[in-house]
Amino acid sequence: MLDYIYIAFIGFSFIVSIVFTKKASHIAYKLLSFFLAVTFCNEVICYLLKKEGISTYVYYNFYYYFRFPFLGFIFQKVFNTQKKLRNFIYGFYVISVVMLLVNLSLYDGFSKLHITYLLLGGVFIIILCLMHFFFLLHERDSNPFQSMFFWVSTAFFFYFLGVLPILGVVNFLVKNQIIFATQQFIITKSLSILLYSLIAIDYIIQWKQTKLKY
Repeated sequence: MLDYIYIAFIGFSFIVSIVFTKKASHIAYKLLSFFLAVTFCNEVICYLLKKEGISTYVYYNFYYYFRFPFLGFIFQKVFNTQKKLRNFIYGFYVISVVMLLVNLSLYDGFSKLHITYLLLGGVFIIILCLMHFFFLLHERDSNPFQSMFFWVSTAFFFYFLGVLPILGVVNFLVKNQIIFATQQFIITKSLSILLYSLIAIDYIIQWKQTKLKY
């Protein structure tokens, strides 16, 4: 049942992004809409495969190597005037390629989940969110709660802040055959529901802000 709700919220956030993204919307929101479409398609495909008893590690690994660099690219558009942060994001692109090559050997190709890259990518997004909060706090003339990408950053920040410790602990316990990885699903998917809800809220707020300018 939670799978249906989780996927429905991804679909809902994607529909909201389509409805409330206009020509005047910032490029970051247009890119995020594409990201939501890819995420929705991946989750639907993986859900159907799981029902047939087919492993989805390959699909999720490909998705993660798309997810983190692409989110970095989106934040790069948000930090357009911040050269140091752009260089930091460029550095992550390089690390992603290196991690891919290393993990292909470490995890026997894509037959297992590349958990080390997932953890690294999560830390990368948390840092980007914190930097975005930092810049928003220094904008004296704006309300941070209505600022561009505030709720998106908040969503990703709390999602990865909650998920990363779980993934690290579960990965350790699974290796020692104490519990099964499926026991993490309830918490992670509940956090995902919060994630995509806040993303939808951000789209609506920015649509209202755009209307006020015209």
